[in-house]
Amino acid sequence: MASGVVAVLLATLLIFSALVSGEDNDAKRNLAIGPLSTPNSDVSTSPARIALLHMVNNVWFFQELAEVTLRNKRRYSIRHKFELVTHTPHETSGLWTPASCDENGAVMRGQHCFKPSTDFALDKRAPTFGKIKLALAACIGRPDYWLLWTDADALIVNQAKSLLDVVDDAYDIVVANDWFMINAGVLLLRCSPWNIKFLERVYAARKFDKALALDQSAFNDFFKEKDVDPHVKHVPKHLINVYTEEYRPGDFIVHFAGKLYEATPWGIGDIARQFDVLSRVDDKDKIASFFNTRYLLNYFSGTCVMGSPEKDPVRDCNPHDSRRMKLPETLGSFSSPNRYRQLEYRNPNLKDWKDPNDVPGRTDIKIRRTLHSEST
Repeated sequence: MASGVVAVLLATLLIFSALVSGEDNDAKRNLAIGPLSTPNSDVSTSPARIALLHMVNNVWFFQELAEVTLRNKRRYSIRHKFELVTHTPHETSGLWTPASCDENGAVMRGQHCFKPSTDFALDKRAPTFGKIKLALAACIGRPDYWLLWTDADALIVNQAKSLLDVVDDAYDIVVANDWFMINAGVLLLRCSPWNIKFLERVYAARKFDKALALDQSAFNDFFKEKDVDPHVKHVPKHLINVYTEEYRPGDFIVHFAGKLYEATPWGIGDIARQFDVLSRVDDKDKIASFFNTRYLLNYFSGTCVMGSPEKDPVRDCNPHDSRRMKLPETLGSFSSPNRYRQLEYRNPNLKDWKDPNDVPGRTDIKIRRTLHSEST
């Protein structure tokens, strides 16, 4: 029953995505190319001093999904006038290196001059550590910026929500935990002097190169230090890092953690496209109407399954006919009222897990970020 519910959820999203896109598989594959992710329209200077980070290496099974999520993040950053830093097989953009103000191509950022840097490269270690190196590189020319790191298998589904309603200048890091440990697939990192030194320490700790959870193990270990704790804000998971089965209309960021393997690279590409369609709708009631129906979204939706006239003489199909094709339950029922219902099936020992950070006050902002003068 459990796996069936998950399968229905994923399959229905797949069906709907295909109907919305109207594309064949070959056409979809052609979407995963560089020209559709041009940095030409990216915001050059964010009045909010916020930038998004996106990175993917050249492994084949991530390319299609990463292209969908990059376009999604680029659209969000432009809407809210946030900067975007990318490192993909097709582009490296948004990074800066110090320069003389009279150099060709140099621009003034704050009190100093910089020029674009395109020579960023990952070190020879597990690529998940690359997020730390990219964040440190992104902080150059961005003093006191907030950086939103999201894995390449995450996208911003509620694009009406601003990061200004999430970041908190009383802290240097904003993170959420799941039932095992902190999940580093979505992090908010501040380019403060303290945090730059902290990230350098985490990145230099090579003993975690063979740890079970790699960079997550490193962060989890360093966060236990007494002098680090005041700098870290632990927020409810649903605020910044919702897994696919936990999604409710209005949630901010959906993280398809593990879905490359469960749904296949092609399946998760289609699911990501569906959520990207939802990200173009600001009215969460309209989104909720999709998740609150039991009708399948295909050609046979709601029709009555009938045998031959001899075996099935009742040929009428009234609205309450039990033969009508419907899901056994709505898609939304998998995350409501129990957002973490999936644990009942994935790990029965955790079926009663409650997010310890989902308590009153944890989403309150102590020091709200103010805007600098508008510029693009």
